[in-house]
Amino acid sequence: MAKEIFMTQWFSDQMLLAGEALIKRLDETDAKVQAAFWLLDAEEKTWTLTIVSPLVESDGPRNYYRRIDDINESAKSDEEVIALHDISVTNTHNRIFKAFLSIRDTVLWNEKLWVKKRLGKNFIGGVYFEDMYIYRMDWKLPGDNIPSTTAEKAIPQLTS
Repeated sequence: MAKEIFMTQWFSDQMLLAGEALIKRLDETDAKVQAAFWLLDAEEKTWTLTIVSPLVESDGPRNYYRRIDDINESAKSDEEVIALHDISVTNTHNRIFKAFLSIRDTVLWNEKLWVKKRLGKNFIGGVYFEDMYIYRMDWKLPGDNIPSTTAEKAIPQLTS
């Protein structure tokens, strides 16, 4: 079985890389990850990887956690994984996800600025967060009339 990473109050490269690997594997299983970010609880001084997916609402959080657990169990013994108790799965009604969606029609909105970024001591859409690292923020919800682009995928690729 893979090694669980040790969480501290300090954001580490291990956390960043383990989260990135988990999101990649979730994508490979069509887990419909709409947003993924690490969030520091200001009072507890603990980090939680939050994964936002419409499947949490349609299939239930228990099934989504089971999907993550299966991914962790299939990891190689030399890989580092995030323990389930350090992960929060939520539907698209998550208050932080909604706060980011609330700025997409303002001057603050630029998809490329909100991917693979660490933000600290900020208010976004009226929600304060002490510290966070954003992997992905998909700016389109079902029924929206904006083009469907995930911030991570919106960065232009270099061509030769």
